[in-house]
Amino acid sequence: MEENKQVTDTSVGVIAYLTLIGFIIALILNNDKKDEVKSFGAFHLRQSIGLMISGLILMIGLVILTVILTLISPTLAITLSGILYPVIYLGMLALLIIGIINAANGAKKELPVVGPFITKTFGKAFE
Repeated sequence: MEENKQVTDTSVGVIAYLTLIGFIIALILNNDKKDEVKSFGAFHLRQSIGLMISGLILMIGLVILTVILTLISPTLAITLSGILYPVIYLGMLALLIIGIINAANGAKKELPVVGPFITKTFGKAFE
């Protein structure tokens, strides 16, 4: 029975990283868990929502930067956007994959770079 509990935990953790709809499904699944089982899913729910919010903030900031640079120098804006957008997208994708792998392996590891900030910001949310 202990093994089945771990499989359910990892599925909640993995589902949390799969889009906003996956996050909502994982949130609902995690609410049905007992307290001792709930913390693993809650940890990955926090990491997932933190990653989504970080990505959204980065993209909004990049759009604002692009608009400002377009007013100053359209060529510079195009060049910088052509470099920064893919770098940020690939970075976010890498963090997403790391989160999914951690959840699938049953590990409660924070995401690199943003993980400690997410843990500090969201504290004990979703438990």
